[in-house]
Amino acid sequence: MRLRWIALAAVVVVAAVYVYYTYTQFAGLQGYVSDETWYAPAAYNILTQVFGYNESMSYPYPNASGISTYLNLEHPPLVKYILALSIAALGYYPLAWRLPGWIVGGAAVVLAYLTGYELLRDRGEAAAVLAGAISAVALIFDPNFWALHGIAMLDAYAGFFALLALYLLVSERRLASSIALGLAFAAKETTFPLLLPYLYYIGELEDKPLKRLTYAVFIPAAVYVALSAPLMVYLGGPVAWFKDSFLHMMSWDVTSGHIAGNAESQISTPWGWFLDIHPFYLGQNLYARVNVAVMWLWAILTPVAVLLKDKKLVIAALFPWSMWAGLAAAYALGNTTLFSFYVADFSPMVDVFAGSAVVAALAAWDERGRRSRRRGSPSRV
Repeated sequence: MRLRWIALAAVVVVAAVYVYYTYTQFAGLQGYVSDETWYAPAAYNILTQVFGYNESMSYPYPNASGISTYLNLEHPPLVKYILALSIAALGYYPLAWRLPGWIVGGAAVVLAYLTGYELLRDRGEAAAVLAGAISAVALIFDPNFWALHGIAMLDAYAGFFALLALYLLVSERRLASSIALGLAFAAKETTFPLLLPYLYYIGELEDKPLKRLTYAVFIPAAVYVALSAPLMVYLGGPVAWFKDSFLHMMSWDVTSGHIAGNAESQISTPWGWFLDIHPFYLGQNLYARVNVAVMWLWAILTPVAVLLKDKKLVIAALFPWSMWAGLAAAYALGNTTLFSFYVADFSPMVDVFAGSAVVAALAAWDERGRRSRRRGSPSRV
């Protein structure tokens, strides 16, 4: 038990250094970086127009048509609310709309350790601590999450809340995990496919179908709707919101053409991410690169988790696979303009699974070797 807390304290210190280093690398970036062009103004507009908060425009809007009334209705609202709170506290400046992502990045490092530990807790404290430590290190060196958590985009938030839902689920904190799943849904719609593996695993914890549906569907949906309520009021009611936001989002996600400038050369495919083909250029010398080694470990070790009959590891693999499959389905349905930065939506879970599965596989191999040696040793008289 002592080893666990020493390791956690060390990870918290490392996470703080990670946040500080993020600050040194991203605080000086001038202007809007990549899709900050849309999310930062949308957060400001929601703050001032939806919530009626009096915040002066201390930084100019980007040069984009209709930007002064743009609310980014093609994506869920949670991240814009978070950015709006920061803008209300600090003013409309790049620091204000980036700072929450830096905090989320540090929190994700600690959460990666806790999730890795929880996944291997039944295999002994040493294995659990090692899994947690490797998971945290894998996330720290995740190039996609690094680039995306440093700027004001939705993807790092989606990755964080998805990982939080996974951690709370495998910790058997049903209500908390259900709320976290709703927060993930409200961060970005790429997390919607998590419903399927969540339903599968909650079935291992709850026998009654109604309770399964409550935790997997009703509570997350209630969280999503509650967070959307201000937009419903602003747009004229639930029906108008459903049409102008939710249905618009669903249509947007299966439609090609979400590109600007020379971005055609940066379009990538879900299978191309395993080879880091066409990493998206975010600007300011930032690329949404993919850690190919970790992605392949995820693919290779998923059947190993099944062979080990480890339900926690299996669900840790299925959570990111469901999101990857959802993006592949969007491609099949007509949206062929996908980009590598979507990987940040699920890469924290990939990092944790890969780190934990490596330790689990080595522990199983060692245990198998010891059993074999015991069977082969001569009996004593």
